[in-house]
Amino acid sequence: MDWAEVTQLAGDACQSAIAVFDQLSSFCRECWSLVEPRLDATMTFLSNPWARAIGLAIIVYLTILVIASVYSGDKQNSQLGPIGIRPHSAQRLDRSTIVLPRTLMPMNMDGVHATVKVYYGYLDARGKRCKQLVHVHRDARISVSPTRLNRVASTIYGQEIPDVATADVCFPAVEIEATPEAMPATPDRAQDYASLHKIIENWNEDDDAILISLHGDEHEAMKDNREQFIIDQANKVAAARAGNAVQRWFNRDIPKRRPNVVGSYFVKLEFSHNPWFVLTRHPDRELKMTAWLTVLTSAFALIMDAWPKAPLTDPAGGVPSHESSTRPPRIPGMR
Repeated sequence: MDWAEVTQLAGDACQSAIAVFDQLSSFCRECWSLVEPRLDATMTFLSNPWARAIGLAIIVYLTILVIASVYSGDKQNSQLGPIGIRPHSAQRLDRSTIVLPRTLMPMNMDGVHATVKVYYGYLDARGKRCKQLVHVHRDARISVSPTRLNRVASTIYGQEIPDVATADVCFPAVEIEATPEAMPATPDRAQDYASLHKIIENWNEDDDAILISLHGDEHEAMKDNREQFIIDQANKVAAARAGNAVQRWFNRDIPKRRPNVVGSYFVKLEFSHNPWFVLTRHPDRELKMTAWLTVLTSAFALIMDAWPKAPLTDPAGGVPSHESSTRPPRIPGMR
């Protein structure tokens, strides 16, 4: 290939690029000719103060929704506890009602609906704080009690020990009154181990647990879910230990995460994201204040937009005009 052919190829490529550029320019002009009338109509619509007010109201509505969705405060998406859970004592309280004392929820939240999530919290064999969801009650109606609930025989605290092997679970560290002279043999079952060393009697993490009340069916389901979780985790630990050398190597971290058979219950509440509820009844003051600041800031912007503006004075004749003068400023000493 000589120099003439290279020059010809370069010229053809340049002509092709110019043709493509012209086609793109033509396409962009056609698109703009289609978009320009609609854009002008949109700008004309937005120049209307009422249209701007409606648009700003929609933006404020969506902003409050986002704030309520992602904000976490004292009562929204935060765990409350430790708690004890007892069944309803009054027959008038149905399955959709959850009773909370005023120490957990202010009185003005009585009758409000929320999603209630109950977690079992514990320290695993590594000493790491873990939690397991054991119950969800959607659209529960909150009934706020002005006094603390009394303990009943069926109250559960997260200390009900299932029938599992001692080696497959772990226990909390407790203080014992006196060191025994001779250490007895470790029982094979977790219930016997806890009874021998008085784990429940010496464990004091839930001494200040606040009682809440649920329907009897949910109370039993929650208790069964926690027990089944511990049994499933204990079975995984036993299976990891019983495998061959390769299986034990791959599952070597499972025994380190052995569940604790003694822990506490915690409750988490998720309230409605409705903007009116956020502005009026949400228990979190910071969230409510943020929502109101958004509303007031937007209202201030609307007021300033609609506020009458002082007309400008025409320097030539002193006639009020809303348009600025095109006459350049006069500088002393210059003509």
